[in-house]
Amino acid sequence: MYNLESSLQSIYRKMIELIYPPQPRCVFCGDNFQPYYGLAFCQRCLARIPLLTKPVCCSCSRPLRGKETDPCSQCRTERRYYEQGMAVAVYDGFMRELLHVAKYNFRPDLARGIGTLLAAWAEHEKRLEDIQVIVPVPLHPQKILARGYNQSELMAESLAAVLRRPLLSEVLSWVKPVRSQSKLRRKERKENVKGAFGVIDCLAVAGKKVLLVDDICTTGYTLSEAARALLLAGATGVKAITAAIGVIEDNWKI
Repeated sequence: MYNLESSLQSIYRKMIELIYPPQPRCVFCGDNFQPYYGLAFCQRCLARIPLLTKPVCCSCSRPLRGKETDPCSQCRTERRYYEQGMAVAVYDGFMRELLHVAKYNFRPDLARGIGTLLAAWAEHEKRLEDIQVIVPVPLHPQKILARGYNQSELMAESLAAVLRRPLLSEVLSWVKPVRSQSKLRRKERKENVKGAFGVIDCLAVAGKKVLLVDDICTTGYTLSEAARALLLAGATGVKAITAAIGVIEDNWKI
């Protein structure tokens, strides 16, 4: 039976929401907050993120510490197939926690929220002006089955919207089985991902400047191998951006 009173209440609630829309909730802590620059985090959570500040490596944007010189020791001694690495935050403290939760606690909403940090950072970044397409680093099929989503692809969505560039999520793929990079030392990581990527649709990237997107850069080997595959497919240049980048630790030299 038609309930007129219930229908009127529903219409009234919708009208109130149009006039006084509810405040969004922070994607991490859940508190209501006043929207700021399209970011999905409240001011309190934003203040906890260790944003990247100078001095940083001119090539990979890794933070420089102590008496380290520019470019960093890794960029001076090892070749990278991407021409420029960029990052928003240091992979430490609260940012490490955010990325861990986004990857392992089934929080695709948090991954998208982290993507708003990338978008806000990139909107007026001159180094991205020549970018023509955006390609997220794919997740290995075994991890997709376990996790249910590729966090790097979700982070790239807001970035692609702000830069107004196509997001090509099906271009790169893994072509060999690999071990988890997080459990390997530096030299093992390099060998582990060597030749790991292939390009499914070469025409999508041929003759184009590509922006690679990933969640974390530690040694940079995964990004470099992905960039190599894109260059072999005809891309004219590859730059890379990650939500976070790690500092150079002593054990990376082993």
